[in-house]
Amino acid sequence: MTIQQLIYAVEAYRCGSISRAAQNLFMAQPNLSAAIRELESELGARIFHRTRQGIECTEFGKAFVSYASDVITRFDRLQNMYKSGVRQTRVLSLITGRSSEICISMTEYVNRLAEGGLPFRVKFQEDSNYKVIGGVASGEADVGILRANTHDVEFFFKMADSKDLQVIALPPRPYVVLFSRKHPLAEEDYITQQMLQPYTEVVHGDYEMPMYPFSDYKYGSFPPKEEEKNVVFVYDRGTLMDTLANVRGSYIWTCSTHPILMETYGLVERRCDAPPVQGIDAVVISKKSPVTQEMQDFVNLLLEKCGLPPLSRKRGGRR
Repeated sequence: MTIQQLIYAVEAYRCGSISRAAQNLFMAQPNLSAAIRELESELGARIFHRTRQGIECTEFGKAFVSYASDVITRFDRLQNMYKSGVRQTRVLSLITGRSSEICISMTEYVNRLAEGGLPFRVKFQEDSNYKVIGGVASGEADVGILRANTHDVEFFFKMADSKDLQVIALPPRPYVVLFSRKHPLAEEDYITQQMLQPYTEVVHGDYEMPMYPFSDYKYGSFPPKEEEKNVVFVYDRGTLMDTLANVRGSYIWTCSTHPILMETYGLVERRCDAPPVQGIDAVVISKKSPVTQEMQDFVNLLLEKCGLPPLSRKRGGRR
């Protein structure tokens, strides 16, 4: 069995088709089919069932592809670590829910890498909680950051556990209202829902669950009692900041925003009459993959800020 055979099997599984996998691998379809049959012969079991629509993974195949994906990820990481000889490239892939705090922490981490003098490759992606869990479970990301609240946190934690991920919850934070310093309510110390009724609410349009229980709008479908409510849907954090800074009277329910970004965009936070719900961030890493030095350094940067014990390189995580 070779690493190339594992790559063939994983790509075929990902595509659901031998022909599409062959195109992606820049090889002839008969050669790929022969290579997979040879691998199945070595294993003494079928990885795929062939159908008219393509291929389907057998129960054995699902387990095999899962392990093969893990091996490929480790192999790629090993190549990246040592392909420059004695100069080791630092490699880290992060996927997180939208968070200014995490974004700033990532920039601090990159600055530390730059000071270290070694070349590095860092991938940073903001996405939904489902994508965070899927990205870490598949090995596409080394570290994920879930963003949930006390209403939905158990759902996401159970989902992560079912994917064999370790979850490290960070301290909960209360919700606040975020808006421009020029907002008509900016001089108020405490904001109620009634006070916000005349103003434009900004909502992340692609959240699978609302970040705040009041903000359960769906694009084009509003609760009858809110027909007159003005709502702006945004799909990235940069647009969110620009909207809050420039749309008169706009606001969003959120957890704390990093002071650097509030200063940059001229925003302020205010306490609000939120029900007993808090925002909860959590680090997720795979239980099956080793904790690299890069993963440990980044996660410990987050844990240190929260006053939590550091992450260990040993499987089992915290010490």
